[in-house]
Amino acid sequence: MQTAEQQQGLPRRRDYTDELLRSFPGAQVVNPEGSVVDLPFQLPNGRQTALRISLPALFPHDRPVLCVLVPLQHRAVDAGGRVHVRAVDVWGTPGLPQRGGTPSGVAPADLVVVVREAIVELLGEAAAAKQGLLRGPTGISGGGGGDVPGAAAGMARAGGGREGDIISLSGGMADGYAAGSRGGGGGGGGASSDPTAFLEGLSSAKLLELLGDEAELRKAAASWLKDTPAARTLDDVRLQNRSLAESNLALSRSIEEARGHVAIVRSGEYAATRAAFEGLHGRQEAVVTKMGPSKLLGRLREEADKSDAASDDLLERFQTGSLPVETFVEQYVAAREAFHVIDLKRQAAEHSMVA
Repeated sequence: MQTAEQQQGLPRRRDYTDELLRSFPGAQVVNPEGSVVDLPFQLPNGRQTALRISLPALFPHDRPVLCVLVPLQHRAVDAGGRVHVRAVDVWGTPGLPQRGGTPSGVAPADLVVVVREAIVELLGEAAAAKQGLLRGPTGISGGGGGDVPGAAAGMARAGGGREGDIISLSGGMADGYAAGSRGGGGGGGGASSDPTAFLEGLSSAKLLELLGDEAELRKAAASWLKDTPAARTLDDVRLQNRSLAESNLALSRSIEEARGHVAIVRSGEYAATRAAFEGLHGRQEAVVTKMGPSKLLGRLREEADKSDAASDDLLERFQTGSLPVETFVEQYVAAREAFHVIDLKRQAAEHSMVA
């Protein structure tokens, strides 16, 4: 039985994929049906990304969808990462001339031209040619700027077109693809966490089966989820928690032994140790009462007052004439010297207690 494309004289969707792979040797098929192709390239800032070409189920009647896996600010790229170029907007415009039963502008070679136009729009012709993205058996030439096929040129001249669905790519998937490109992995490495690629990899019969069987749908969702980075991270966390729990259980015996030792100490040595401690503490309090800082400071103050009073007594005796000058000078100087020595000690003690 012929397919709808064969009945209408249109190439199969796989023919478009094969043409992309021939024209872009670095392109990678993402899903088994060949409806999603990634074309890796390098941004001007050195970051790796890819142009994803998605061929809808009704392709080539529906236009292809081009988007970048790493979001970037560019006049041709919207917030969802979709690339807008004129060749996509006029894809399959009604009224274009026929070419051997195939509407003009929707042949496999025309898809190559669409992709090259997007690459040139994103990078510029020089950068695209330097990365080898303009070489191939058909379309634009990287070195001399070869001719665009006539059908594609007619498509580019046509106007109008309709807006397709916007594809939104999460940053995590884009970063995963970029990491895979840097590591030398294939295009499938970044698509494992992409639900769109997962669904496109299923056959139509399988999709119909999933729509009618909720249990099978849940199984398919679980099968996809177990291969996502989040699921792998969760498994790692579970393993770490299990390892920590086993370590804690291994310590339970040591904890019980320590508790036993504590109980023995409390029942046997605790009373004697407490009695000895209280005796020593009492002796310390007695010594502090007699020789503590406040007690010593009080004695210094008393000695300072006595020395000051002795010097005042000498001065009074000298003034009454009962003490000769030579004797007064000698004794008064000695008394004042003793007073100042004691007073300095008192001041130092008070300062240390305040500090």
